[in-house]
Amino acid sequence: MNNRTERKKDTLWLAAAAGALLLVGQPGPAATPSPTPARQLVVATTDQDRRFAPAFAEVDSWVAKKAFPGAVLAVGQHGRLVALKAFGKLDSAPDAPPMPVDAIFDLASLTKVIGTTTAAEILYDRHKLDLDAPVVRYLPEFGGTPGHDRITVRNLLTHSSGLQSADGLWRNAKDRQGLLRQIYAVPSLTPPGTKYVYRDTNIILLGEIVERLSGLPLDRFLQREVFGPLGMKDTGFRPSSALLSRIPPTEQDDTFRHMLVHGVVHDENSYVMGGVAGHAGLFSTARDLATLAELYLDHGSYRGKRLIKASTIALFETPQNIPPGSSRALGWDMPTPGGFSGPLASPHAIIHTGFTGTSIYIDPDRDAFIILLTNRVNPTRNNPLIGQARPAIHTALLSVLDGAAATK
Repeated sequence: MNNRTERKKDTLWLAAAAGALLLVGQPGPAATPSPTPARQLVVATTDQDRRFAPAFAEVDSWVAKKAFPGAVLAVGQHGRLVALKAFGKLDSAPDAPPMPVDAIFDLASLTKVIGTTTAAEILYDRHKLDLDAPVVRYLPEFGGTPGHDRITVRNLLTHSSGLQSADGLWRNAKDRQGLLRQIYAVPSLTPPGTKYVYRDTNIILLGEIVERLSGLPLDRFLQREVFGPLGMKDTGFRPSSALLSRIPPTEQDDTFRHMLVHGVVHDENSYVMGGVAGHAGLFSTARDLATLAELYLDHGSYRGKRLIKASTIALFETPQNIPPGSSRALGWDMPTPGGFSGPLASPHAIIHTGFTGTSIYIDPDRDAFIILLTNRVNPTRNNPLIGQARPAIHTALLSVLDGAAATK
């Protein structure tokens, strides 16, 4: 199939998917706005303590309830960074220092969208990645196991591959290649496209595809194509030990590494893979992620420089309805009733969370974003309060944004 045919196919698929979603009563894709003048994120936080006082109090209340030791929050709207604030402490120790506003967090599964999905968009733009190609086209080693030949890249991005979980593979792997060999042979539990089950396995495979197609390790490709051009100087894999004072510790690991995990990736599979993987391993600040969010709100451009085509951004933000009823777009999730983004969330927003206590919410209807970074797994992952904290904080923030808009 030639490149022109592939693009036509995806354009027709996008239109058909939107129509199908409307027929079953689900939101279609947000309308792609007309091109707007080039913009960059302007810092406008002078009035944040007054304007966001109720929302800031909500975050403080969850620190007091020990949902997390500390947090950094970034909120933007209409090309302006309207809030950037730190809360609580760097960790749960009684003598821990205050959380710095430039804290560098282990993003956990935000890696899947900030890194790997964005890389996939760029390769799609360059006619290197076909969403409906079988994974074995790019990773021949993945073939041979029953069911694998039918799994497509789109199945990976929508978590509809049917593959078994990658949880615990680190127990039987000594290095990156040892873990990948296990993933290439994981069983298919259901036919692709028939069931949604969120799996790290899918995006680990996608990360490997990015490396094969780009000819570069994932970390180098993202630095060259995304983080460098956007000026995200505090974003990357395997942070330098010189930055430890700005990195919130995550969990006290008494099972695998037998240490307080600090400055290295929390996720065990990513750790075995050397700290660079498609599903986990990125570290970043709220300020850097605000820039990435603005790239998406500006339809793939930042400061007048286009990194991703607007049509590609629109495609990846569209719910795929694979299988019917799934809230997944391509790589990204979208709000659902009872979800972490709260009842005020736009149905067209793209969202994701990370196990360590991180989340990102990008809302094209409001032209706004919310980034909440915490280290809720410190000192232990056995703390479920983040599930209550996230929707409460998002609701408080969106109430402020909506109230401000109503008074203009």
